[in-house]
Amino acid sequence: MDRARRRKFGQNFLDVPTAIAIAGDLPADEGDAVLEIGPGHGALTEHLLNRGVELTAVEIDEQCVEVLNEKFGKRKNFNIVNMDFLKFDLQAFLEAHEKPWVTGNLPYNVSTAIIAGLMPRLHLTRGFMGMVQLEVAERICAAPCSSNYGSLSVLVSAFADTRILRKIGPEHFTPRPNVDSATMLITPRENPLQAPEGFFDFVRAAFTQKRKTLTNSFGKAYEKKKIQQAIELLDYPATVRAEELSPEQFLEFYRVIVDDM
Repeated sequence: MDRARRRKFGQNFLDVPTAIAIAGDLPADEGDAVLEIGPGHGALTEHLLNRGVELTAVEIDEQCVEVLNEKFGKRKNFNIVNMDFLKFDLQAFLEAHEKPWVTGNLPYNVSTAIIAGLMPRLHLTRGFMGMVQLEVAERICAAPCSSNYGSLSVLVSAFADTRILRKIGPEHFTPRPNVDSATMLITPRENPLQAPEGFFDFVRAAFTQKRKTLTNSFGKAYEKKKIQQAIELLDYPATVRAEELSPEQFLEFYRVIVDDM
């Protein structure tokens, strides 16, 4: 596969020992349904299939699909879908399978979009275990008051419990990327946040000027006076910043703002 094609699809291929280790981290049992995103040449796929899971792989690259079919096409527990995962009917797949696991070494250029799209449906799965760029994993798994905490942290933690499993250096890939990677486990929260429409747009607006106090961080998105009044009503410090609020506090804050509009 040529380098231009790899760049187009954000493809980097794992070495065998690392792939075996990552596949072993997926807490799936024999017979479990597994949805793999972007399998590439099947580094994870092979070791997952050997564990007896019922695996559906979604791969955008036709050349990779040919390779996968040559390797695994005769296996009864393997199914391949050739399409962009962002256009894949995830809802239909989840409704057709009993609490599947979702996994994959996500393409760096769309990993955030994939994770964000999965979150509202995470309760229909047993969870996600897979790899992203280390920086993205740190943002996803960040806690309030930490430097990596942002709107993505709030979005994911509203629906899920998260933790980083492994940090993986560039030397484990071909071609070698310029960044570190990490695997993480994302599992459904027992009591996910019941977020109304507009809540996550509100959260994103709050982080647009992260270094400023919450009163000033929204810019022109919300009236400054209403923000100040909500902070006073909730008895937050006047100097409170977006990075200091938990998802639950953000929701409380949002409801005060909306009720006053």
